[in-house]
Amino acid sequence: MLTRRRALFTLTGSVFLLGGCRLPGVLTGVEKTRDATDMQADVKRFIERRNAALRSGDEQAWLADVDTSNAALMASQKLHFANLRKFKWETLQLSSGPGSGPLVAEPQRHTKTLPQNVDGFKVRMVSKLAGVDRDSSASDFIYLFAMMNGKYTMVDVGPVTDDYGLTYDAPWELTRLTVAKHGDVVLATDGSVPDFGAYAKVAARASAEVRRDWLGNPAPAGFALFLTARPSSYKKWFGAGTPTWSEGVEIPLRGATADKVEATGNYVGSRIVVNMQMAIKADNPLGVMKHEITHAISTVVQPVDIELGPIRGAAGTGLSLSAPRWAVEGFARYIESRGTPAAGDRWVIHDGLPKGLLRADLPNNEHFYDDKYRSFNYSLGWSLFQFIAEAKGHATALKVYLGLISRRNFGNMQGSDALFDTLYRLKLQREPFVTTRSSLFWQQWTAFLHRM
Repeated sequence: MLTRRRALFTLTGSVFLLGGCRLPGVLTGVEKTRDATDMQADVKRFIERRNAALRSGDEQAWLADVDTSNAALMASQKLHFANLRKFKWETLQLSSGPGSGPLVAEPQRHTKTLPQNVDGFKVRMVSKLAGVDRDSSASDFIYLFAMMNGKYTMVDVGPVTDDYGLTYDAPWELTRLTVAKHGDVVLATDGSVPDFGAYAKVAARASAEVRRDWLGNPAPAGFALFLTARPSSYKKWFGAGTPTWSEGVEIPLRGATADKVEATGNYVGSRIVVNMQMAIKADNPLGVMKHEITHAISTVVQPVDIELGPIRGAAGTGLSLSAPRWAVEGFARYIESRGTPAAGDRWVIHDGLPKGLLRADLPNNEHFYDDKYRSFNYSLGWSLFQFIAEAKGHATALKVYLGLISRRNFGNMQGSDALFDTLYRLKLQREPFVTTRSSLFWQQWTAFLHRM
């Protein structure tokens, strides 16, 4: 699934003080702001205390110099700290982010109106989930500070949402989590999923089956799945804006350090969110998890798309990554249904052909998720890899998929051009340039479709 993330506000490198009335009982004792050098020194000390608290597990140190009169802010900070402690991190560290301020001070999550003399600073959290991520990724926050009773005090905090290379609205920032590990899968839930322990076992089975069909190609050490039956959580988590009609979404992670986001290379990990309300209703949690883990395992070989910042899932809307979506989603559906009759996909193809849903070319990325064609497009992508597997074996179907997604720049080659180019490079097609009318592969595949 791909979505453009919402811009929160434009940051600047200068101090801007926004006037306003004080909230009753909030930010009492606010004093005049000092110069930028003093402010930055206080923020640095605040960050250092928080990093020490993360290392030691000291909640009081984490909450030091947070505005105790703001109950919502205090509760969210306690929640965030408690949730972070439930995961095993190889790296977890705060730093002053690039362009860290002072910045425009605008209300964030826990205040509606700010007084004068409040300063904003960008703070980056760099993290690497142990046993899951291959390198560090990051999230950026805006911390707001004011001088209160002689101390530089945090008065609000919120996520930065306008950098497509970073994640935001991680579940550990938003709701109390239960965390478990089963096999090579780390799982978390917000308490809305019945029998969470049983689904942890399902996730481990899904990982094992996907790895079996991955045939020893490079793969992550583990996977991170977040399960929820709440539509609001499913839509919000990781800033994906995921539509509630979908069953899952996978968010690839760009590599990041304290001062930059990597623009090249492959993704360093991923986060999977499963819409358990839909998955349980369809009686298909295993299939949904296999589908999303297939997306996640692919991040090892898929180059970063620096322009579009892909978020892909079992379904989605919006702009697409450069790799053909019919291949990305079709192969995930193919792996999802491996070892089953795939009766549903066969029926969708059989039903859609007389309706004219098979167009002159494979669907392009921009319109893959259009309502009229969405279900047919998934099954169409599945059918292509199923056809190759029946004709040439699973190893060849996997080789075609890897050839399609590992190419660094397809440009406008999203339909049959991408397929034919890949088949030629793999020596599965003799001619370098063919059309759908002249391609023997195309003729054989469409005949396969009509036999369903």
